[in-house]
Amino acid sequence: MSDYELLPESPLGGVEIEMDGFNITEVTDKSLVMVALPRENFSEVESSIDKSCGLKLPEMERSTLSKDSSIMLWRLQKNQVLAYFTYEGNDAEAHLSRRLSAPAYYTDQSDTWAMIRVSGQRSRDVLERICPVDISVEAFPVGSVSRTIMEHIGTIIFRDGDDSYVLLTMRSFGRSMLHAIEVSAENVL
Repeated sequence: MSDYELLPESPLGGVEIEMDGFNITEVTDKSLVMVALPRENFSEVESSIDKSCGLKLPEMERSTLSKDSSIMLWRLQKNQVLAYFTYEGNDAEAHLSRRLSAPAYYTDQSDTWAMIRVSGQRSRDVLERICPVDISVEAFPVGSVSRTIMEHIGTIIFRDGDDSYVLLTMRSFGRSMLHAIEVSAENVL
């Protein structure tokens, strides 16, 4: 029998592009776990998450951060949150389940998404050409998250800093999203 070893590969090969006032980098140090919040145990789940790591469930299209800043929750659906956190092991789902200590349902989504950080002074100018969501400072403050379509590609956009956004798209569309951002940047810069 052959002896094969599977090695993880990021969807975009760790891409890093620097332009005038604008950067594109693949996010490779974060894990994503979907946490389904059962209706029948909702208050118990909410209480457990708060007690375990000081996390409050966010409002729709917002995020919350744990007391130790190690876990962020994004709320895109009524009965689900997406946990965004740093974890280098092989079982992010079990790790998060232990951390939150909540009777919820956990599904590791880390390998299904391509994650791209768009940052720099010109980041909003570049993204406004392809993003139908109003990402102005007033409408989309730091910590906002939204599900949308960019260049015909299903995308989650998260604002993680004053001039920084993280875009998530299905892994198979990662290169197409990267191309769309690069073309937009060429037309703006």
